[in-house]
Amino acid sequence: MLKKELGYEVRKILFGKDRGIKKEVITGYATSFDGTQIWFRKVSPVKKIDDKTPPLVLSNGIGTTIRYWRYVEDYISDITDVVVWDYRGHGRSGAPKSEDVSMNALAKDMKAVCDELEIKEGIFGGFSMGVQVILEFFRLFPNMVKGLIPALGPYEHPAKYFLDFPLMEIILKTTAKLVFFNPQRAQKIWSRLMTVSLAFRLGKVVGLISERLFFLNPLLAHADDFTEYFENLRKMDITVFFKMALESQAHSAEDVLPKISVPTLVIIGENDIFTPKYVQLKMAEKIKNSEVLMLPKGSHGGLVEHAELVCLRIEKFIRDHFSSQSRNDQVNGTKQQ
Repeated sequence: MLKKELGYEVRKILFGKDRGIKKEVITGYATSFDGTQIWFRKVSPVKKIDDKTPPLVLSNGIGTTIRYWRYVEDYISDITDVVVWDYRGHGRSGAPKSEDVSMNALAKDMKAVCDELEIKEGIFGGFSMGVQVILEFFRLFPNMVKGLIPALGPYEHPAKYFLDFPLMEIILKTTAKLVFFNPQRAQKIWSRLMTVSLAFRLGKVVGLISERLFFLNPLLAHADDFTEYFENLRKMDITVFFKMALESQAHSAEDVLPKISVPTLVIIGENDIFTPKYVQLKMAEKIKNSEVLMLPKGSHGGLVEHAELVCLRIEKFIRDHFSSQSRNDQVNGTKQQ
C-alpha cells in the first residue's frame, strides 16, 4: 500500500534558505524475492523542469538508514524523482524472511522497490556498502542503469582497507563469532555502546587531535548528523549487522568495473579511514570516463560534512548527462561525427 502526500520540503540548514519547492512524497513497502518487506520513499517535484531526467535511486551503508542521503534527497528532488529505501533488517524495513543478507539479496531488494514504483531505468547512487550494492545491481540488471554515483565506499572486501590495518578482517570474523555465540548478551552490550552523546563527545576530542580518526569529522558535521545513525544502530539486531558485514567482506565487484560504460561520478573523502581515497581512485580508474569529486578533509561521513558541494556536483552531473539539452547535444555530436 502506498501513502501519498503533498508538502513543502524545508531544510534551511542546506544553502541557508527555504527554496519552497512543492513536492509529492510517496512511501510504501515492496515485497522482495523472499517475502521481506522493504520500506521506501519517493520524493518528486510537483512541476518537473525536465520529464526525461531519470530518477535517482539511493542505497545506504550498513547499519545506516536514509540519514546520510537526506540533503541529496531534499535538493535533487527539486529536479527529478529521488528514491530512498531501508535495507532488510534496517530502519522501517522488515526483518529478513530468509538467511540471505548478501549483496545479491540487497540488489534484488532494490529491484523490488523499482518494480513497485514502476521504475524501468535510473541513476543509482550508493554510500559506503551501498557502493557494493549498486555495483551488484549493475551486474544483475545492467539495462536498468543509466548512471552511477558510488560515494565513499569500496567495490570489494571493505575490512581489507579499513584503517589500512591488515588484521581487520580477522578482528571482524572473531567479533562475529563472539556475537553469534551469545547474541542476547551481545545485543545488550551493543545497545549500551551506541549512544549519541558519548560518540559525539569522543569525536570532538579525537577530531581536535586528528581529523582523520573518526567516522564523521566532528569539526565539519553537526550533532544531529549522528543522532539517527546511532539510534538506528542501537535498535538494530546485532546478528543481522554482523551477518551482513561478513557478506560485504566476502563480496567483490572488481570484475564489474571494466564493464561499466554509463556516466559515473565517484565521490571520495580525502580523509576517509573506512574507504581510503586510493581505493576509490583505483575504482574510478577502472571505470571508463568516470568523474571524481574529492571532498577536502572529508571523512566517511562526507555526504553530510560537505552537503552543499555534494548536492551541487550531483546536480551538475545529472544536468550534464541526463537533461534534454545534454541528450540533444549528444545526438547532434553523433550526427556530426
